[in-house]
Amino acid sequence: MPIILRAHHLLCFLGFRGAGYSKEFVENFERVYKSVYLENLPIKIVSFPDEICRCCPNLNTTECRFEQKVKEYDEKVIELLKLYGLYDLEDVLPSEAYSALKKALPQQLESICRTCEWFSLGFCRESFYRKDLWKNG
Repeated sequence: MPIILRAHHLLCFLGFRGAGYSKEFVENFERVYKSVYLENLPIKIVSFPDEICRCCPNLNTTECRFEQKVKEYDEKVIELLKLYGLYDLEDVLPSEAYSALKKALPQQLESICRTCEWFSLGFCRESFYRKDLWKNG
């Protein structure tokens, strides 16, 4: 059974440095991060709340408080995945998703994340330009 993962979280993994909304959120993020980003376990790429969102303070029952904004992030990541050859999002290895995303220009990735509150920390931008940091793909 693949891990359900919001599309934009593929980019969040790249900039992850152990910070987050709360201790519970960070611990949950790290658990999913290890399974997906480090262990390359199969994922299903979606544009709705996933396993990471489960511990996010912005999740209201079944929807993110910022759903419209994050759904746009998801849709833009999915567009890039398809543009660069990944069409099956139902049962995919993260390494396949990252292989597709590596073909994107750093500016394309920045344009997706620019309005994210975490983007200003600079970790994501660094990972977009230094694709050697990408564990999978």
